[in-house]
Amino acid sequence: MDVTKLWDYRVVRRESEDGSDEWYSIQEVYYDDETGEPMAQTVDLMIEGDTITGMRTQLEKMINCLGQPVLDESDITDFSSVVTKTPEERISELEDRLETLIDEISNTKKVRSL
Repeated sequence: MDVTKLWDYRVVRRESEDGSDEWYSIQEVYYDDETGEPMAQTVDLMIEGDTITGMRTQLEKMINCLGQPVLDESDITDFSSVVTKTPEERISELEDRLETLIDEISNTKKVRSL
């Protein structure tokens, strides 16, 4: 596998908890840049683009993924390790990032004026 590949479309198989059912979906799968192993995938997917041609290209890539081996969802993401943050925690993080960016911009302006 090309370890420089960051993502592609793949068919992902998901099983019910008891293993009695399975279903498939086409998802964007993201790969570890060091190992090339699948490490994350989309849950929601939407076909969108700036042009019809761009959307057609996206759909062609999806069709091409049907010829690739199917990935098991359990091999991509371990949902037990996913940390879910509250909206308040996310807002606080974003406010902190915004404050940092404002400081960086201010410092850049000071350096330029010297």
